[in-house]
Amino acid sequence: MPRKKKQTNTASLDCGIDGVNIKFLSEFETEQETYYFQRSNSNRIIKYGFLKKLSLKNGLVEYAIFINLPQTLRDSNTLPYNFVDCTKYMRVYQMLTEQLNTIFDFNIAELKVTGIECSFSYTLRDNTLLQPMLNYICRAFISKNTPLHVYVKGTQSRRYKKSKIYCDCINVQSFRTSRSSDCLGSYKCYNKLLEELEHATDEKEHNELEQRISNEGILRFEWVLNERGVNRVLGKDTVLWSVLSADSINKLMKAYKFQLFATDQFYDRLNRLGKDFRYVLKKDMKLYSPKELVLAHKDICELDYTFVKDIFELSYPNKRTAQKTASRLKMELQDRITFSEGLIEELRSLKQLLLSM
Repeated sequence: MPRKKKQTNTASLDCGIDGVNIKFLSEFETEQETYYFQRSNSNRIIKYGFLKKLSLKNGLVEYAIFINLPQTLRDSNTLPYNFVDCTKYMRVYQMLTEQLNTIFDFNIAELKVTGIECSFSYTLRDNTLLQPMLNYICRAFISKNTPLHVYVKGTQSRRYKKSKIYCDCINVQSFRTSRSSDCLGSYKCYNKLLEELEHATDEKEHNELEQRISNEGILRFEWVLNERGVNRVLGKDTVLWSVLSADSINKLMKAYKFQLFATDQFYDRLNRLGKDFRYVLKKDMKLYSPKELVLAHKDICELDYTFVKDIFELSYPNKRTAQKTASRLKMELQDRITFSEGLIEELRSLKQLLLSM
């Protein structure tokens, strides 16, 4: 059956940084392998990071720290740590220092950041388009002649209930690429609210997130910088104190925007996939009847039926005839295909917001 569209007033975009990774050496060896950093609000305990003992190196112990910066200030990390949050960086830094002091019993003044997650959270106007967007973006990252290796987490849909082998598509829940060719990091994309639901710690939080999922769709796309990437973008300003500042956030967001638009990593891939769809559909329109074309390209119709409708309009001498044909086939095949429309417009809206960030 066709999706029933759920519209919000406007799309919105929030950009910033999410998690940071830190590694350091110490003469002191902790008793526990892992320590969790946490704070309390009026309702519950919020875990916002952890410290893990790794190994011995030349008589010193190596430790790794992961900090979820948004959760140092908020109950969730739906919104990244952004420019507004930079006014509170003293509070965040003191909170971390105090927690480390309770473990090591001395002050660690210079914590070098070795990894940063730059991210944007895009709230869709139509939350039913979140699944097609995830599927489309994932497909764009594996459709290039020299694709990045992509690790996908999702669910397979089956056309026939009794079939144990045949699957007609994968609904992507999340994916992550291996390190990109510039060696600065990798990319992640996922359903943000679904990810938070998986980590919900109590029934109230779980129920609230389920309600939000039914009304909202939030796409999270992350550029996961490794140590080389952090040093390339921030230069010498890689200690935690500097990374939390507005100047560092500004540098990171400029570099992130460059990655999205100028390095063949995001919008070039999306545009290339759209051109590939149109090329294949245009060629096949000469070989198939309209109904055969729709059935042969079920996967494209479930991403955005607009691709097919545009080809009909190019192929028919009369635009009205093309529109009637597209509408008739959509009604006729609605039990076999979950048609989706509006994906391309949603991606255009996202592009406008990213360019203005």
